[in-house]
Amino acid sequence: MTAAPSQETKPANSPHRGRDFRLYWIAGAIDQLGSQASGIVLPLVTLAVTGSPAAAGLVGALALAGRLVAAPVAGVLADRLPRKRMMVSSLLVAAAAMSTIFVVLVADVATLGLLAAAAFVEGIAQSGYEAAGSGAIRRLLPADDQKALSRLEARNHAARLTGPLLGGVLYQLARWLPFLADVLSYLLAAALVATIRTDLTPERAERTSFRTDLRVGLRFVWRQPFLRFVTIWAAGINFTFGALVYYAILTAGRQGAPAASIGLILTIASVGGLSGALAAPMIFSRVRPTTVIVFASWAMVGLVVAMSQARQTWSYGLLFGLVFLLSPLLGVIFQSRVIALTPDELQGRVATVMGTVGEALQTPAPLLAGVLVAWYSPGTVALVFAAALALLATYTTVSLRQLRAGAGATAGTDPGPTDGTGPTDGTDPGPAAGAGAAPDPEEARR
Repeated sequence: MTAAPSQETKPANSPHRGRDFRLYWIAGAIDQLGSQASGIVLPLVTLAVTGSPAAAGLVGALALAGRLVAAPVAGVLADRLPRKRMMVSSLLVAAAAMSTIFVVLVADVATLGLLAAAAFVEGIAQSGYEAAGSGAIRRLLPADDQKALSRLEARNHAARLTGPLLGGVLYQLARWLPFLADVLSYLLAAALVATIRTDLTPERAERTSFRTDLRVGLRFVWRQPFLRFVTIWAAGINFTFGALVYYAILTAGRQGAPAASIGLILTIASVGGLSGALAAPMIFSRVRPTTVIVFASWAMVGLVVAMSQARQTWSYGLLFGLVFLLSPLLGVIFQSRVIALTPDELQGRVATVMGTVGEALQTPAPLLAGVLVAWYSPGTVALVFAAALALLATYTTVSLRQLRAGAGATAGTDPGPTDGTGPTDGTDPGPAAGAGAAPDPEEARR
């Protein structure tokens, strides 16, 4: 795996960067809080309307399908259209979709078709917003981008922690309230994004066809060794983590744990992820990024092996919290380098390619977890997932060594990140100097 040199072009330095990044951060926080609040109760609403668990699952699947179907188109458009306008338009479309659910619930005329259609449209809109936002982030990162990107990751975990709680409280008051809150969150987020002053328009030398644009994005990810590595790694992590969460929920449920205790597992996991994201800048200032990557990869294997011996709900929660404490550290390092390596005109497509691969592989994870829990003992299932993480950790360790060797052969120097800087050949996984400073975390995963 050798390094193919790539250019890291610096975006124009806007005087409004710090202010606009704060607006971007707040808009995303409000958007995610509303989406988490409504998303947690949408299956309950569908179940109440139809009386069918299968129908509730169908609505959830269509929401995901909307995102996956729209992702390739959204990625190309995010590198063609003015990104701020695309973000605002997507948020308004999502608000209209949630308004439909709000209105039909208030009028008591909700049907499966209306709920499914609204969920599908919202998924499409979210895909557009995320693609444009991913394309814009490099323009908005302030000088302390390592801390800034870590704050983005912390924001995501905080929304996952508080959003479902908010949705549950509002649902107890009235089943339409979470959707009204989501509508208002979309509108407020759109208003905040509209006030961003930094020019987010993609840099394009020439206009090409949609198919060509899509092919260029796919080819760029595949031909860059580091981007290819991160895409495979993220897909593996998303798949394994998705299955692990369902494994813990189903195992605890079969053992007779109450719903509140099962919910505690996810709460502790979110707290762990939030803590890891907040601690990332301090850790990176003291430990080499490559050391963090290898240690965290193998430590997660050990934690999942320990899960095979867990018998109490709280022990599952504690181990999950530790696993999710480590995972943001890897995400911060990897996404920082992805942002630095990707030219401005490809930011939207690269983020969409990588995100779509991860989400597509995450889709069958709950089914796999259900089958394994039904057929095998909890300890055996945990060891299966530990083995999967061990394969991923081995792949990570070997790939990093090969990438570093390729960088050394190309640059003639040790490419290992030590002080937050590194070569610009697409091989070093540590924070790089690119988009205004040492880029780093991960926003997305969305």
